[in-house]
Amino acid sequence: MKSAILVRPREIELRDVGVPKAPPGGLVVRVRAALTDGTDLKAYRRGHPQMPMPTPFGHEFSGDVAAVGEGVTKFAEGQALMSVHSAPCMQCFWCGNGEEELCTSVMSTKILGAYAEYIEIPAHIAAINAYAKPAHLSYVAAAFLEPLACVVHSVEMLAPKAGARVLVMGDGGFGFLHALVLKGIGAEPMLAGRRDERAALAQRYGLPYLDVRKDDLLKIVHEVTQARGTDALVECTGQAEVWERGPQLVRRGGTVSFFGGLPSGTRVSFDAARMHYDEVRLISPFHFRPSSVRRAYDMLASGEIDPLPLVTETVPLAEIARVFERLDAGDGIKFAVTP
Repeated sequence: MKSAILVRPREIELRDVGVPKAPPGGLVVRVRAALTDGTDLKAYRRGHPQMPMPTPFGHEFSGDVAAVGEGVTKFAEGQALMSVHSAPCMQCFWCGNGEEELCTSVMSTKILGAYAEYIEIPAHIAAINAYAKPAHLSYVAAAFLEPLACVVHSVEMLAPKAGARVLVMGDGGFGFLHALVLKGIGAEPMLAGRRDERAALAQRYGLPYLDVRKDDLLKIVHEVTQARGTDALVECTGQAEVWERGPQLVRRGGTVSFFGGLPSGTRVSFDAARMHYDEVRLISPFHFRPSSVRRAYDMLASGEIDPLPLVTETVPLAEIARVFERLDAGDGIKFAVTP
């Protein structure tokens, strides 16, 4: 089968590799759609500690069950499926404490390689975090299960009140998904960005868009919040300077959520007096829980979230290198790759 291999930063090769075999309790899935995402783009640009190169990559996918392993009763060959790429062990301290996203093995037992014709799903993921795809849901929409689960966990951790003004920094896929989930629970999200096509997409979704090219963001925020600042802020850019600016933009008693990760070793600084005397809360959500995956599945299956406008283009696997060149140049939000 064909599989995209990230050989080194900014170099992708399509290689012929063996088709995986279904492990006991696990599955082999014929990939029908795989989505590009920010983590893959970061790995493409500079490498990633969780992806030693050369490595297969891609982890947002949906497809059809091509083979089932011994003991599998939840799925059958030929069944359409949507899954995430990890699952907790359900045995460690953090799993027992209801913090499955921090499971000691959740990262070391994840799967990569969705930019390929087939992908193996081990037993622990098949049992906990894989679902039958509803017939009415497209494969491309179903592939949003993983990123939406991350956003569900992020918003649950933020826990904004109904009517809360939440500034979402970054108008990429995760920024839009945050704004849509926040809007769905009764908060009032605002997207901050600097691109005309993203502003048009925000309008299509009915989301307020703050164009930071037009004026200083702090001035814009003060204008729309009677100079208080926003109730909360979600950082989705993964840029240190945006992390540092976040606390300046929320009100007294506000919350800043650092969703966009930074490279290991990065240091950021904040005004300690602002943190203390204004009770600004800092949180940093990571990954997701099985309950987050279930909630994301329900949102996609019910049509509560329509992610398809976030897909810039659907392309064949043969164009994977060109797709990442476009993303690296800032062209597009998410691409759907169809092996």
